Amino acid sequence: MSHLIETGTKLELIKIRHIETKTDISYISRFLYQKSVDEAVIEMPTKAGVLVPLEPGETFQVCFYTSKGLYQCQAQVISRHYENSLPVAVIKLRSEFEKLQRRQYYRMECILQLEFATVTEEEMQNLLMQKSTLGNQIVKRDGADVGKREPQMRFYPGVTLDISGGGVRFNSEHAAQSGDIIAMRIAFLSPDTQRLKILFARVLTVLSVPNRNGLYEHRVEFVSLPNAERECLIRYIFLEERKRRKREAGIE
Repeated sequence: MSHLIETGTKLELIKIRHIETKTDISYISRFLYQKSVDEAVIEMPTKAGVLVPLEPGETFQVCFYTSKGLYQCQAQVISRHYENSLPVAVIKLRSEFEKLQRRQYYRMECILQLEFATVTEEEMQNLLMQKSTLGNQIVKRDGADVGKREPQMRFYPGVTLDISGGGVRFNSEHAAQSGDIIAMRIAFLSPDTQRLKILFARVLTVLSVPNRNGLYEHRVEFVSLPNAERECLIRYIFLEERKRRKREAGIE
């Protein structure tokens, strides 16, 4: 581990199939130092700016963002304490390091308004050819025709929870179906995202939000997303996360 990970290395703690939400949850933290051959001390993670006190006995899949690529292993929280007023956790590594071969995308928590509509594969292909035209029009949520050449689509409102270069997680009072293809328009905060007027995605999971009757959480994966648009999206996420970190540090 010592030859791969340095002090300050970013890591992501992923809890698989969380019992309450039935979905994966993840927290961002940093590696501090190696305590023993199979134990490490990390910063106590935060989520949405709130400290997450890890409980001893909890197990996670840990992804390390090293200079030589992404590595993962399983780990268990052993203890937690303070070091120089900094809340930390001691984790015990339960498996060998494994390099992630597939491309990974950093997920940024964010709340953005969106609209989505279910489309067929044929409609998506047609819309890909007319995307700029559709993006410049106001699409009504009552299913009104958005243009002579575009199909009739009923758009439903939603709110993003997090976004990455690979997909989006969002809530909506309308539930799509797993496997559906959807067209999405997201209200990005930056003018540099003009090319992202409409995005297409395939629905991976749809789950009821606990204690929120009539609200559904969707996980979707982008499809037919040109490299230029994906790079634009990744750049947007990077810049917004950088602004957020500056604000938290009191720089802005």
